[in-house]
Amino acid sequence: MSEQLARQQAPDKIMTARLVLRRPVLSDAGRLYAMLTDPDLFRYSPVPFTGTLTDVKHIIVEWDEGWEKGLKTYVVVRKELLDEPIGFVNIGPDEELGGALIHEFSGQGLSEEIMRVLIPELGLTKAWTLIDAKVSPLIRLLEKVDFHVEKILPRHRVHPQISSEKRDCVLMRQKLLERA
Repeated sequence: MSEQLARQQAPDKIMTARLVLRRPVLSDAGRLYAMLTDPDLFRYSPVPFTGTLTDVKHIIVEWDEGWEKGLKTYVVVRKELLDEPIGFVNIGPDEELGGALIHEFSGQGLSEEIMRVLIPELGLTKAWTLIDAKVSPLIRLLEKVDFHVEKILPRHRVHPQISSEKRDCVLMRQKLLERA
């Protein structure tokens, strides 16, 4: 089975020790709206969300439709509260990773837990992400799960919640596994 075919057949649900990553449903809209409108959570986002609850419902529909185009979005929930999203993860068809976890759950190792299960479960081999160079906790997290800084991009993009000036960004990429 080819890599691309394997990724297209991504599971609807992925389990970790403490979490479930599942496809989003419309009833997630309220919690996702609270996340997306949190300026601290999306402080380093190049496009801050300024929409309504109805807009979030449209985003959920777009996320669902995106699966056919290779964009996989999982909502992150705790095993004991399956209907209360605490985050989400996007995986693009080119293996670009993005997402967020609400602050209340930061510092518990959940992001690392997600990455350590998600990457092998989806068969990702060339995952990458682009982040603000000043977000050192995220850089350290990605290094823990075998990503490396591929390139520093000076004055690459604006993060309007921080500054109207272009900021340095870091392109981080999954390390290639050594072939035996």
